[in-house]
Amino acid sequence: MKPKYWLIALPILLVLTASSCGQAGTAPTLAAGEPARVLGGGGGVSYVSSGTITQGLVANGTATVSAEPEIVQVTFGVDLRGDDPAAVVNEAAQKINRAIAAVRQLGVAEKDIQTTGYNVWVETIYDPQTGQPTGQVVYHVSHFVMATLRDLSKTGDLLATVIEAGANSVSSVNFTVENTDELMKEARRKALENARAQAEQMAQVLGISLGKPVLVSEGGWYPPVVSAARAEGMGGGGVEAPPISPGAFSVTVSVQVVYEIR
Repeated sequence: MKPKYWLIALPILLVLTASSCGQAGTAPTLAAGEPARVLGGGGGVSYVSSGTITQGLVANGTATVSAEPEIVQVTFGVDLRGDDPAAVVNEAAQKINRAIAAVRQLGVAEKDIQTTGYNVWVETIYDPQTGQPTGQVVYHVSHFVMATLRDLSKTGDLLATVIEAGANSVSSVNFTVENTDELMKEARRKALENARAQAEQMAQVLGISLGKPVLVSEGGWYPPVVSAARAEGMGGGGVEAPPISPGAFSVTVSVQVVYEIR
């Protein structure tokens, strides 16, 4: 009796890398009774095309495109606590209103000021020895606003102004551009070119010919937001504008492309 060979096709798993430090390959699909063929540093796969198993070559490409920041988004607010809920709510409202008014005086338009969070909650105090409620409660109020500043030279002044006006927390300072579409297109184009160059170099070394791309996956990410330290208890007394460096805004795109092998 002739032996029977069963063909088992495993699904392809494409893994997108989340940093430029490492790029994941793709595990090959195995056919029973046949050795898997893995090609090049980018890895090799078998994929199903029209019901047949075809060998493919995997290449990864990454590109970063940078531009000068055009705007800065500063998120600031008040985070207060007290025994009297009405008094805490009123104090928070007064301080955030003063901070918003100060931001407007710096030239920030009304449309560029947005509330990002408002929260009122009650904390029950427990006895550290018994673990039982003491009957005391503390009321917390937080109110945060994001201001978009289009004159980057005033970033330090804005930070000093909102703190002096009563804000006691600055949670983020984010430098960005108005429209990231063109940067994304340029980064995508360069990443695909990078992947093609990698595939061609591997094909040349291995003595094979590349066919058309049959699978493409993309991943992209942006630089992290610059976080500022909490300014607990600050407000009034004259606050000096801190030095702020916007640096460059960058967009990174990574792609993984599977090419046919002729």
